Amino acid sequence: MDSLSDIEIIEQFQAGNYGEAFRNLVEIHGKTVYNIALFTLNDEVLAEDATQDAFIKIYRNLGKFKGQAKLSTWMYRIVKNVCYDYLKKRRPIALADMEIEMDPASDEGSPEEVAMSSWQHEELRNAIQQLPAKQRIAITLYYFQDKSYEETAAIMGQPLNTVKSYLHRAKATLAKSLDFALGEVYEPATV
Repeated sequence: MDSLSDIEIIEQFQAGNYGEAFRNLVEIHGKTVYNIALFTLNDEVLAEDATQDAFIKIYRNLGKFKGQAKLSTWMYRIVKNVCYDYLKKRRPIALADMEIEMDPASDEGSPEEVAMSSWQHEELRNAIQQLPAKQRIAITLYYFQDKSYEETAAIMGQPLNTVKSYLHRAKATLAKSLDFALGEVYEPATV
């Protein structure tokens, strides 16, 4: 079965096919909702719980969706709000507990190149873990979920310039920490 559009899913829901519409929503948007929760909460178990809670809220409120924004934007904003509620209720997250889903290093190239690429992914993962939550969400949505500035701002419920500021600060922080980390391993030879 080909993936349905968000409009078709809304039409299914409005026609009373609640279960089918919900299954399609989860199938199409489940991975992205989970990734947003994971990047926000830095904890796989909490991300799974937040994903379930978000989908429950989405299901309960789908009949109230007015179509003023894209369905995905509306849904991602719900998961963001659920995650913020989780963050308010719990103690700070241990950064070492976070597993960021990223594309694995390519198996192409020499063993040294593969090892260096894997190490760089690990360094990026560690650097992202240390960003403040709002910067981490902005980076996740914009770079890892391929959302536009406007979509990222809508999902986060922030003005466009605020999101651009989060991204700018996050990139500066990442560049600084990654430059330091890379410099420890790969120092240019002095003449």
